[in-house]
Amino acid sequence: MKRRRLLRTGEIPEDIMEEILQGIGRMANGETVLVAQDGILVQVEFAEKRRVDHWDDALPQAAFSAAAWQRLAARIRCEFSRLDYGRLTVVMKQGHVAQLERTEKQRFTGLDGEGI
Repeated sequence: MKRRRLLRTGEIPEDIMEEILQGIGRMANGETVLVAQDGILVQVEFAEKRRVDHWDDALPQAAFSAAAWQRLAARIRCEFSRLDYGRLTVVMKQGHVAQLERTEKQRFTGLDGEGI
């Protein structure tokens, strides 16, 4: 039985960040999503998208310098560390990082019951 990895709030371990960056590097169009619960990374999702009208075109790959990969990793870590509950999405378009989307969920209690 494999031991569960216990992460700290806002932490993205180096080996997991490497997997995230490799996934981003293989993707021309799509999204990489990091899911946080209580500020802890609980899930990473990869969703590659292919446009039917360009199906046969060669898919461009992200060709970043080492410094650019380090800046991207630092930005992902910074944005993720600000999440308690929610998702950080890295959006790829034509082999380039187009945007980061941070969706935060907030729970309210005591307002006509529990939660929203």
